[in-house]
Parts: sequence; structure tokens; C-alpha cells
Amino acid sequence: MVYFFYIFTHLSDKLNYMDFKVGDIIIGKVNQVRPYALFLTFENGQNGLLHISELSDNYIRDIEKYGTVGDEIKVKVISIDPTNGFLRVSYKVIPESERYNTHDESVHHNAPIDEADFNDLKEKLPEWIKSTLEKAKEDKKDD
Repeated sequence: MVYFFYIFTHLSDKLNYMDFKVGDIIIGKVNQVRPYALFLTFENGQNGLLHISELSDNYIRDIEKYGTVGDEIKVKVISIDPTNGFLRVSYKVIPESERYNTHDESVHHNAPIDEADFNDLKEKLPEWIKSTLEKAKEDKKDD
């Protein structure tokens, strides 16, 4: 009987995680940042992953441009793991006019890019082109 009660309690806890369904638009709070994703917690205690590919269709150099720990983001549920209720969510599918993100970009600055940062490449490029062409000529002679 105790075992049955434990299983029932455990299952009912899991069923509570099914408050959301695919397609729901919800607000999550960033609780962890990784180079590939933002991990979110939702009002009912469920957790989810906002993968970098679901933030934008453009290349993202720094995920922290979109969120840091404590920020709130409006997202759309795109899948739910039926075994643990873990959500996969998307930000980029939210229409621009409906997007909500409390992240303040002025707090996180990327280092400015200066043309001088490319000087080493600029100086080395002619040398690399020359050696590549010479190698191609040698390879052609060997054929």
C-alpha cells in the first residue's frame, strides 16, 4: 500500500508538469547560461531549454546578448519531453510585436571590432596565397 501511494504521488507530481502544451506562449526566467542555450524555469516549476538556434535566424556570436541569469523571456513551447516534462522552447517564432525580454543589452557589451584587429591577417594573406599557388603548381607537376 505504501508503495502504491509513493507511485501515485510521484505520478501526480509529473502530471502537474503537463500544465503547458505545445504551442503555448509562456514567460520563463533564465536560470543558467551556456554558449549553446539559455536554460529557463517557468511559473509552475517546469524547466526548459532555449537553444541558440531558436533565438534568431541570424548567426549569434554571443548568447548573452539575448539573456543572462534572472532575465525573463517570452517563448513558445515547441516540444515537451513526456518522461520528465522538460520543455524545448523558441523565441524566434514569437512575432516581433509580441516579443518580451527583460534583458538590458547595455549591461553586456561586446568588445568593439577595430580594423587594426585584422592587420596580422592582412600582412600574412599575400604570403599564404603565394605558398598555396606554389603548392598547387608542384602538385600539378606530379600528376
